[in-house]
Amino acid sequence: MANYIPLLVMILLAATISVGLVVASAVVGPKKPSVYKSSSYECGMTPVGNARERFPIKFYLVAMLFIVFDVETIFLYPWAVTYHSLPHAVKVFEFIEMAVFVAILFVGYAYIIGKGALDWDESDSGKIGDVITPELLAPRPALRYGNEDSGPTELTTPRTASRIPVYGATSQEEVLPTSERELTTAGGGK
Repeated sequence: MANYIPLLVMILLAATISVGLVVASAVVGPKKPSVYKSSSYECGMTPVGNARERFPIKFYLVAMLFIVFDVETIFLYPWAVTYHSLPHAVKVFEFIEMAVFVAILFVGYAYIIGKGALDWDESDSGKIGDVITPELLAPRPALRYGNEDSGPTELTTPRTASRIPVYGATSQEEVLPTSERELTTAGGGK
């Protein structure tokens, strides 16, 4: 039982620190919520579009590629650390076993490459075989995120109207009442 006292102390210390930091954040932290602070943050840009977008299959192929090498690294590192202290007969067996393991992982790697996980150019002009055409050299159009025409965002204007939830790109654009009549209607009347 005495051997578990350091483990118990570490668990209690970790729990105390984590609960203490959450409580300190709630007590000391600022409490001025706003629409802008409550909205989702995406790299400083206004989030536009639906969260249920389709991902290209290439995303999943790259994730499989990452898993193949991640699993290989996780199992290869402890094997390499303990390999030097083994007897010679066990070293040969361990080496053959690891070679089979790496060969199985390389089969998965070859499958992913065969599916085109590392071919990032999906255009037909990139598959012709390094033929430089005017279409290939033409500049691409600028990327549009859908909120370019929404105008500048006024962060100091307090929000007075209740917002009706709408989905899509227009739901991210705040519509604030501008005239006195709209302010009176939104505020419940004078």
